[in-house]
Amino acid sequence: MSSFLSVPGPIKTLFDSFPLATYPPISKQDDSMDDEISRRKFAFQGSNARQDTPNNTFMLGVYNVFTETESNCLFATDPLCLYAQFALCRKNGLGLPNRSNCEGRGYTHTIALLSHTASAKESLPILIEGFSKRNIRSAEGIDEILRARVSHDAEQLMYITMLDRVVYDCWIAQVLYHTTEQQFLNLYSHDPENTSALLGHLAIGNMKLALVKRNEFHLRHKELVKNIESPLNVYKARSLNHLLDPIFEKCKKTLLQFQDMMSGASNDESPTYLELKIASYILCILNLDETTTLRVFVENQCQELTNQARLTVQRLQKAASELAS
Repeated sequence: MSSFLSVPGPIKTLFDSFPLATYPPISKQDDSMDDEISRRKFAFQGSNARQDTPNNTFMLGVYNVFTETESNCLFATDPLCLYAQFALCRKNGLGLPNRSNCEGRGYTHTIALLSHTASAKESLPILIEGFSKRNIRSAEGIDEILRARVSHDAEQLMYITMLDRVVYDCWIAQVLYHTTEQQFLNLYSHDPENTSALLGHLAIGNMKLALVKRNEFHLRHKELVKNIESPLNVYKARSLNHLLDPIFEKCKKTLLQFQDMMSGASNDESPTYLELKIASYILCILNLDETTTLRVFVENQCQELTNQARLTVQRLQKAASELAS
């Protein structure tokens, strides 16, 4: 007579055919993910960039980067991101990143390519400080800190605010209406080729919708934003010239005024935050497609401002090397 607790014969036969086995734990190490993260991070240069512990490091998150030919350094493709990059170098005595990745460098301050969705407000740059306990500063928080650094100089703050309204608005109008989809992705996607192949037009539309909400562009140009938000996605530059032309004309006038103003600036000291702000716009504009109207204007009419921007980078690098020595 079989016991109530005994295993029925058919089930016992099944269990005997597939005995219980203990397998080793699954490793949490994801080599492919580590490789992807490493590919999208670049180290700031200089002795001040290396830290004893990861908790003392920071990572600046930007949309994408390009190699600037004069300096052979990596610059963020967006002017607000590039300004934050320059400001971090100035404050911490850091050299600008290059194409070498972070492997084998220990704990370093880095710049990383991130999706705009990495931020709660879908806006970059962001600054991630620490490792085990992280502090994340939003684009708005970074802007507030950088403005506080020039709060003692009302004139410099006024000029920075002007650039972030007039020239910034022209920059956004140019990248929205005068670039191809691939050119836009090269500026505002951390992985342009895969984004274009996998997500296509819908992803680009989402990126543009997030971009127009940054720096209050959507409040200053409501009609343009309404056009971008159109579900038909039929906006074209030619049909909006009455809105776009005044933005471009105001930007041209402002850049020429700054060129006259900066012509006698001293080049012996570490660059001011105003000089870093001007350089961030000029260098990003020069990274636009060579047929873009804003780039053509800067190349033809703002040669002194272009030279000043490149000299600003040289002075920034020089100041970093002197501070580290």
